[in-house]
Amino acid sequence: GLYPEAWQALIDAKKWGLIRSIGVCNFLPEHLEQLEKETGVKPSINQIELHPFFNQEDQRRFHQQNNIKTQSWSPLARVTDILENETISHIASQHNKSVSQVILRWHYQLGSIPIPKSSSPERQHENLSIFDFSLNETEMAMMAELTNPNGRLKNQDPATYEEF
Repeated sequence: GLYPEAWQALIDAKKWGLIRSIGVCNFLPEHLEQLEKETGVKPSINQIELHPFFNQEDQRRFHQQNNIKTQSWSPLARVTDILENETISHIASQHNKSVSQVILRWHYQLGSIPIPKSSSPERQHENLSIFDFSLNETEMAMMAELTNPNGRLKNQDPATYEEF
């Protein structure tokens, strides 16, 4: 419950020129509203779990309405599960792309900032090669249908889960 105080410390650090931009991770709309109510300052970014099986449409809409960027953690979900998904595999084959490329392109078209993890130079290059195609409205709708309200990977609901 001390997050507004911690947020104020970040605001101060920004005022002192120590940092240029401040953001949060896993904040729900009520948390973000509380920050603005108590400090008058909204985060520039909120990093949230976001992948095709958990697309957080309402959270993303709130971000957009409040000029908060959405950064996706775990953007590829559990890769072993998602690589076998027939819908995404079908879309990938239509574009002659990998499943990962289709998912990263989906994030890009949603306006989110995905942070995929890879130590392989080949995969890193593949992850960057998503700007020579786009998903059409039908494909975006097909991807949206994959979401599950209980799609969190590790049951880390910010309404109840704390790491400290």
